[in-house]
Amino acid sequence: MAQFCKDFNDKSAEIYEKDTPLRVELRAMSDRSYTFAIRSPPTSWLVKRAAKITKGPNSPNSGGGPSGYITPEMVHYIALVKQGDDNTWHLPLEGLARQVIGTAKSMGVVVAEEEDIPK
Repeated sequence: MAQFCKDFNDKSAEIYEKDTPLRVELRAMSDRSYTFAIRSPPTSWLVKRAAKITKGPNSPNSGGGPSGYITPEMVHYIALVKQGDDNTWHLPLEGLARQVIGTAKSMGVVVAEEEDIPK
């Protein structure tokens, strides 16, 4: 267990900054050896970070106004991060961007051009 923690911390520190939530696929064998793959952070976490919000609304699409805004460039960047995962590298970037937009919408985050975002 201690060796896994050390290996995980070493590998994740190269890619992500500290306190970033990561998904991990861990395969433990009967001889006590293991392999693991680090996946990108959850899409909702990336959207919240891009929108500079700490949490989404209590109920989706509640009509209380948007909880935040992100630009199409941010959507593109998040889609690129998601495409870097071993299990999504083959998906088209446009499809991943649509998934990001759908996640943002369910969180009350609006995708808008920089000049259309209220200050």
